Amino acid sequence: MAELVDVACHTCRIVLPLLDSPDGREAWWKFLDEHAYHQVELLWEHSASQERIDIDYIEVGSDIRSDPSFAEYAGEWSGRSLALRPRPIARAVAEIVRRAFDAMDAHEWQAAPADAAAAERIMPYLDFAPPPGELVDDAVVLARLAAVEAALEQLRRATTEPLGDHFGTFLSDVLRALPTAADLPPDELCAESGPLASPRLWDTERALRLIQHLVTSRISLR
Repeated sequence: MAELVDVACHTCRIVLPLLDSPDGREAWWKFLDEHAYHQVELLWEHSASQERIDIDYIEVGSDIRSDPSFAEYAGEWSGRSLALRPRPIARAVAEIVRRAFDAMDAHEWQAAPADAAAAERIMPYLDFAPPPGELVDDAVVLARLAAVEAALEQLRRATTEPLGDHFGTFLSDVLRALPTAADLPPDELCAESGPLASPRLWDTERALRLIQHLVTSRISLR
């Protein structure tokens, strides 16, 4: 192909680059089988629709640890059943993150001196990128839940600090979109898990990763 082309399923939030190779062709047929009746779009390299693709999309063949290779996607990808499930929490947070990026790019976001320092304190708690195919047991689920709860607590604490209006509003908005501890009962998450993580848990982890992406790239001191 003279120009790079991707095909995206917006229903399942997955992107497949179209490659003329054995693995690429096999992945394409698998994609057609799985997403033929979904909201699918062809995206050229400079297509305006590329802006719809956010960090929560799974990209086949990317260098992100949680994304499958072409061979994995074409074959028996162990995380397929979890990765292709709807992610309503991550989708809601992705929209908030997208609006924040748009405001920054339009120079409408007003930063305050306290924003970067608060971001630095939050960042260590937001490092989530679990592969969908990672096998879990009750102990792993509880450990991941504890990490999620710690991140939620740090986000809540940050809203009590003297932040700028835009960063403070952003944190309040994502906290409203994220589940509370009461929404993530340990017994239920353990029951929903095995051998893969609970969809609710993985959805929340993906949402936290989206927040990390904004905080790391635009707000922190690093």
